[in-house]
Amino acid sequence: MKKIYFLLLISTACASFFSCRKKTGCMDSQATNYNIEAEADCNCCQFEKVVFYSRYASYNVGGIWYSILSYPLKVYVNNQDIGTITAFYPSGPGTGTVPGVVLYDPGDNKKIEWYAKVTAPNGNFIILGSGTFNAGKQPIAIPVF
Repeated sequence: MKKIYFLLLISTACASFFSCRKKTGCMDSQATNYNIEAEADCNCCQFEKVVFYSRYASYNVGGIWYSILSYPLKVYVNNQDIGTITAFYPSGPGTGTVPGVVLYDPGDNKKIEWYAKVTAPNGNFIILGSGTFNAGKQPIAIPVF
């Protein structure tokens, strides 16, 4: 009889434990892995890639023209160097992989703060573009200059 009570107690405890657990998942509707059935956030949301590119082959700083080929643009996201832009696409590169752009995978980092800088011949850093945006379900192409 004690075995029956013990098994009944274990069965009830297991049923209670599993019925009380909330289904976890990504609760951000802008994420690629959004789970509409989730009741608790898992902090596991994923967002689409971002393509940083330049629209121009050269830029003017203080009356001096610089070529992107000689002075490439360094791109930083959340203060981390993520790569160098070495080509230009006047009408944009699309959202695919093309030479000379910088691809960034935000992973679970939705808010993105970026800037692009170049080192001038005199050694000074010049910020050519910056911004903040939220990653989402669709790939994004950002012209830094």
